[in-house]
Amino acid sequence: MWNKLQPYRSSIMLLSALLIGGITGIVWPNIASSLKPIGQVFLNLLFMIIVPLVAVSVTSSIARMTDLKKLGTILITLLLVCIVMAVVPAASIVGLALVFDPAQGVVLDLHQQVQTGSGNMDFVKLFTTQDFSGLLSKSNILPLIIMSVITGIAIGQSGKDGEKVSAMLDSLNTVIMKIVSILMVAAPIGLGAYFASTMASQDPELLRTFARAIGVFFVTAIIYLSLGSTLYAWLGGGTKGVTGFWKNAVAPAVTALGTSSSLASLPVNIRAANKMGLKTDIADICLPLLVNLNKGGAAMTTALKIVFIYSILGLDFNADVFALTLLISVLSAFIISGVPGGAFLGEIFIVTTLGLPTEVIPILVIIGAVTDAPATVINVVHDLNATQIIERISAMKATKPKPGL
Repeated sequence: MWNKLQPYRSSIMLLSALLIGGITGIVWPNIASSLKPIGQVFLNLLFMIIVPLVAVSVTSSIARMTDLKKLGTILITLLLVCIVMAVVPAASIVGLALVFDPAQGVVLDLHQQVQTGSGNMDFVKLFTTQDFSGLLSKSNILPLIIMSVITGIAIGQSGKDGEKVSAMLDSLNTVIMKIVSILMVAAPIGLGAYFASTMASQDPELLRTFARAIGVFFVTAIIYLSLGSTLYAWLGGGTKGVTGFWKNAVAPAVTALGTSSSLASLPVNIRAANKMGLKTDIADICLPLLVNLNKGGAAMTTALKIVFIYSILGLDFNADVFALTLLISVLSAFIISGVPGGAFLGEIFIVTTLGLPTEVIPILVIIGAVTDAPATVINVVHDLNATQIIERISAMKATKPKPGL
């Protein structure tokens, strides 16, 4: 029995710690309040590693990807398909969550004034800083990601010197990931203590809002998996593509649900692609890349987290916030989901980019942990859909007559 639950071990431990913390905060608020320093120390440790983690992991990943520039059309098409397949589920769950407000009027009382601003975001400050030192702050994650992408491209285009720098970054990335894994050992204690102190002064009704938020996710996920997958399969191969997809998508979906890992599902996905009759040369290139890039389920989870937090904080979810939610969801799907310990990086990314209080981080973690398995199912089965679409687009471009012929 425990072997079957092994893939969910970390999530079970984390959820158990947060549950204990929540109960402690409600039943013994005085004791819970005294636990806040423990949680704050853990969060501060994460904040201390966030800048080098993002800078090194993103830069090294992009530096390696530029070796694939010879793939040209396939790589560009793959990136565009991944963007669309991240935006669609993110926008869908935002719409559903705004209609069926999961907070239902319950407001998180942080005993502090949350600044909502004038409603117009300064996108210059959001995407850039005035000097290099500004990139060293966790409050400027978006500018850091942008500069890391540019740096990675430059390294990939710098020949042998770039290869030396890339190898050094890979080694440094290994060390940083080891630091993250060490910090994660304390995650249940740190986040449990922090959540206990947060719940110490809250209405117990707040706990019920999690069930509503997660219910919204599962409803959206079922609709998106059924209708979205069918649409994508039709775009990739017409009626035949739809039939082939649904005949072979069950095995990857079950594997994803059982392992909660896109990487572990890759061999099953490759086998399914072969049974669907997809070209081997296309599938062998696309599927390994899609494991890290095509994360529609992760984008959906990120979008739900933002809508939910804005709702329980009583903040205005305006057009600017909606646009930023889609951007953060796409970036989470592309970059953060490929980083070990990326779930925590995602929560910090949301909080620092939107200027939200750190007290909401455990709340975001709960949503992420519960929705992880179904989100992985979406990621995995839509890798097959993406491969179908990429193959069809590549075939259309190959048969397109050249000018002058």
